[in-house]
Amino acid sequence: MVAIIDAAVDATADPQPHVRLFYAWVPAESVRARFAALAREVARRCRGRAISGDHVHLTLAFLGDVAAGSLPALRSVGDRLAHAGGILEFDTLGGWRASGVSWVAPSQVPPGLLAMHAALRTALVEAGFDVDTRAFRPHVTLARRCMQPQTRARCASIQWPIERLCLIASELKPEGPRYMELAAWPLAVTAD
Repeated sequence: MVAIIDAAVDATADPQPHVRLFYAWVPAESVRARFAALAREVARRCRGRAISGDHVHLTLAFLGDVAAGSLPALRSVGDRLAHAGGILEFDTLGGWRASGVSWVAPSQVPPGLLAMHAALRTALVEAGFDVDTRAFRPHVTLARRCMQPQTRARCASIQWPIERLCLIASELKPEGPRYMELAAWPLAVTAD
């Protein structure tokens, strides 16, 4: 956290530094490896750039640039979410032509995980943060800058036990974003 906040201070000389933040589910290393392998395969087919395994996450709430002084309030929001996790089955490939992004998504989301997303959104609004009002469409980005984004298709399933909610800082670099986990909350995996 300190490095990202220091970078914001150095870059802007703003007395109130800002940090680019989002909440996400982050998988265990073994699940990340499966997504990374799929990303390389999709990127090759779509002539794009695969994400690296350490970038695998599913964004729940993107906050954008937030004053660094808001971090305690954002940690408090995470502390109040006492939801159980669940298992997501990623089985559908797709892409967005306009942005050149290829992704993988679950064909169904367990009600408990949808409830966690809704509770997070509500808690953020109650704490005074702006949230995206678009419908929640959970997906994991596999490749960017795709010359031919992935068409919608079924794929071999990747089972992801949702075990952690994380608050992540993102620093945009020419070589790609750099992520830093600022806080994490364990979730008990239950079958919905």
